[in-house]
Amino acid sequence: MNQIGKRIKISGLEIQIASPNNIFMLIFLPIWFTGWTVGGIATISHVVSGKAGEELLFMLIWLCMWLVAELFVLYVFLWGVFGREIISIQHGNLEIKRSILGHGPSKKFQISKIKNLRAAGFFASMMSWSLNMSYWGISGGTVAFDYDGKTKRFGLHLNEADANQLVNNLKTKIIL
Repeated sequence: MNQIGKRIKISGLEIQIASPNNIFMLIFLPIWFTGWTVGGIATISHVVSGKAGEELLFMLIWLCMWLVAELFVLYVFLWGVFGREIISIQHGNLEIKRSILGHGPSKKFQISKIKNLRAAGFFASMMSWSLNMSYWGISGGTVAFDYDGKTKRFGLHLNEADANQLVNNLKTKIIL
């Protein structure tokens, strides 16, 4: 097993990149989550008790937003603690999986259609969804390639040296 930097482990045709550790978020999010959960439970009990009255519609809308925020923060925290990007080469495909404790979505790309594999900074417009999710460490990446006219990325928050080493390693495993 080879290693690049602190976060990248290479074993044969599989590469695992540990999620970026943002210590501030890993400390702040559980505290925020606890307070947010208490507020949500208090609101739910207020609605269920029938005491909401005229505020019922507002509380129901707020609870919908509360649930979305609750799930998002839980996902970001779990990703920060247990997340891995798993890049594997098999059957003529490059597969990229974002995994939390072994579960998560994956995408397959035919190696023959991959062009211009490179280390690249993450570029997004200031108001893009990708830029906002990049801040949380769950979108974007410092390794890019062109596929069917679109740029695909992985390698979240890698430094330039690690991204370059990773690209060089991948290029030896696949012929582009």
